[in-house]
Amino acid sequence: MEHAYKVAAKLGKALIERDKPEDAKHLTATQVVVVRGEYDRGEAIFGLCEIRHTTIDPGQVAKVGLDPDQIVFVNCPGNLDARGLEKVRSFVEQGGMLVTTDWALRGVVEKAFPGVIAYNGRATADDVVRVVFERGVEDGFLDGLLDPADDPLWWLEGSSYPIRILQPDRVKVLVSSQEMATKYGEAPIVTTFEVGQGQVYHLTSHFYLQRTETRTQRHAASATDYLAQKKARLDGFAAGDLERANVTEVQSAYTSARAMQNLCIAQSKKVTSRRGLG
Repeated sequence: MEHAYKVAAKLGKALIERDKPEDAKHLTATQVVVVRGEYDRGEAIFGLCEIRHTTIDPGQVAKVGLDPDQIVFVNCPGNLDARGLEKVRSFVEQGGMLVTTDWALRGVVEKAFPGVIAYNGRATADDVVRVVFERGVEDGFLDGLLDPADDPLWWLEGSSYPIRILQPDRVKVLVSSQEMATKYGEAPIVTTFEVGQGQVYHLTSHFYLQRTETRTQRHAASATDYLAQKKARLDGFAAGDLERANVTEVQSAYTSARAMQNLCIAQSKKVTSRRGLG
């Protein structure tokens, strides 16, 4: 997947610059604080996307200064202590953006923001499921992801936590999967909700997808075919990366890389508006 992520990071930036040039200036304006995990490594995506980020250990969360202009990304499993959880809760209430993955549902979200979403108690197998990006839902996370030609797949780490919605009037489902619902009891893959002036995003499994599956002839095609579908120019892409990745790998990698780029843009725009600069 490393070659796929290299292609996806460049593709996301190129499409933003082409389709939404007014958003391009926001791409590098947001600082991300990454909390290390044992199983996910979102920091690898931020590096490839050239997103400014610092990485800290879970035990450091309570000790560092968090600015509500930032994004805090908590890798699975998200084992924060009580002081760290209080720091994160205050950060979001004041306007910060929190992004958490998989087991951080229990380790962070349920504890810091109880009664909103929760683990349903049915851990997944090591699996890959088809997903859909919800149409008619307004959220910056989804910008550039709704392509009718795509057939996106989402990798589920073994023992991933399905998301149960406890407050449906408050929570937006951005990505869902009927396969997920059939196998594991819940359809949501990516969810979001507001807290105070800030926003929480949580997703099942990991942001850095380690594998996917080739289910169709289209999936097996080369990464070059995927770029052609997006009408992207090939200059700037390393030939070795294009040769070593297929459509389904780049399509899956693009989902997480572009989503993180989108969230950085959304937070930067929010901060600009909050300061009266936009």
